[in-house]
Amino acid sequence: MSLTWELDEATFAGLRERIQACSGIYLDDSRRRSLSRTIAARLRCRGLHNGEEYLALLDSPAGKEEMSVLLEEVVNRETSFFRNPRHFRLLAEVVLPELERLRPADLPLRLWSAGCSTGQEPYSIAITVAETLGLPPRRPVEILATDLSRQALEYARQGCFTERQVQRVEPAYLSRYFERRGEVYVLKPEVREMVRFQEVNLVAEPLPSFVHGMDVIFCRNVTIYFRIETSRRLMANLYRCLKEGGYLFIGFSETLWQVFDAFERVQQGGVFFYRKGRAAQPARPTMPPPRPRSIPGGSSVERPLFLGPAPTQPRPSRPEVRAERVAPGEEPARAHYQRGLAGLRDGRYEEALGAFRAALREEPNLVEAWCGVAQVYANQGRYAEALQACERALELDDLAEEAYLLRGLVHRQLGRMEQAVADLERAAYLNPSSPTAHYYLGDVFLALSDRRRAAQAFRRTWRALLGQAEDVLIDGVPVHLLRQACRKHLETLEGAAPEVSVRPS
Repeated sequence: MSLTWELDEATFAGLRERIQACSGIYLDDSRRRSLSRTIAARLRCRGLHNGEEYLALLDSPAGKEEMSVLLEEVVNRETSFFRNPRHFRLLAEVVLPELERLRPADLPLRLWSAGCSTGQEPYSIAITVAETLGLPPRRPVEILATDLSRQALEYARQGCFTERQVQRVEPAYLSRYFERRGEVYVLKPEVREMVRFQEVNLVAEPLPSFVHGMDVIFCRNVTIYFRIETSRRLMANLYRCLKEGGYLFIGFSETLWQVFDAFERVQQGGVFFYRKGRAAQPARPTMPPPRPRSIPGGSSVERPLFLGPAPTQPRPSRPEVRAERVAPGEEPARAHYQRGLAGLRDGRYEEALGAFRAALREEPNLVEAWCGVAQVYANQGRYAEALQACERALELDDLAEEAYLLRGLVHRQLGRMEQAVADLERAAYLNPSSPTAHYYLGDVFLALSDRRRAAQAFRRTWRALLGQAEDVLIDGVPVHLLRQACRKHLETLEGAAPEVSVRPS
């Protein structure tokens, strides 16, 4: 079979339908090439000759076992301890104290990690519970962890992780809750025993009775590849599984906007999470004001145009670094990052990607470099990888405006309008004076036929451009062209052009 062999349209559609029915995952066209490689390997393993024979296998009595093998290849099981650390901070500082205060002392607090993969998330929950309520906890606590993959669950039950897998665990937690055995770290028995692992398919209905009556549900990055109707059905089921006053945490790349509106959305410290019903209000302050960022005039932006003729926030230009040699006083990671920006500007995507990766080898937590990686992937049409890079950036800084912006644009390209709106609104909240987020919000609202909100977004874009000289470039596009685009949209939507106020060139 050729190394460039690719699934034909009918086989790809058939596989997509079967995978979605079994797991909820919808594979968009950007996954076709990687799925082709997977199926080519499965054909060789099974001694089959073509996609039609493979579909027949999936529909046969042996199909359930083969689908399990296929899903192991298709599902992204990337996870880590304390991923999105603000969620665990909220669990420790807000949610657990509130539930301990409100729930009867003789009833266990029940927490569920839905889609637990290889166990890092539920064990992070267990450590957070131990830090908050003691070990053993001063009141009964039950932690349920479920996944569709038997292989992942078996790995999770061992509680045994490599040094790389525990690199985000605080040293104090490592010494308190893990034992080092040679090259691996093993969770202490009292922590492992807090978590019960079960095989559960989240899209199978009805859900088993033991997942009902939960106080907290973590269901993060499960619905990223779901279609909206699957997400809606899952969220309705999770809502039923929560007790009144219970909490739901979803991933930063997910949204319930226009998906499921029964939850009450809670904002704290720039983080969104969800509550069923109206329990006591959280004791901590709400989201802090956005970090100020001025719009400098007359400077060129450092990022090239992304996915279409829309603006982004102008920023002070930095000296372009093209050589491998580090400038005097400049950190190696920053030098690589600047080289990546130069490649991105010139459309040399592989060169840019290599430079951003070099920056991340020097400084793995450099948020800007992760955003650079995301933009390269997005410009190449590698949307799944772009989303993963955005997610990594947001794990490191969940107030990273650029990561929300990029992720919103990828969702827009994939037709996931609701998720695009959620991300672009977050970007606009974090930087209200940015023309970019407002412009793209207007574009998405137009696609949703929401004329009123589209007009509002384009007016905000117009206001963000006030005072800018006509020849200022925003992502390579002159301000006067951006104004023309806004004017055209507003004339169409409102029947009147906005007033012009510009600074001389």
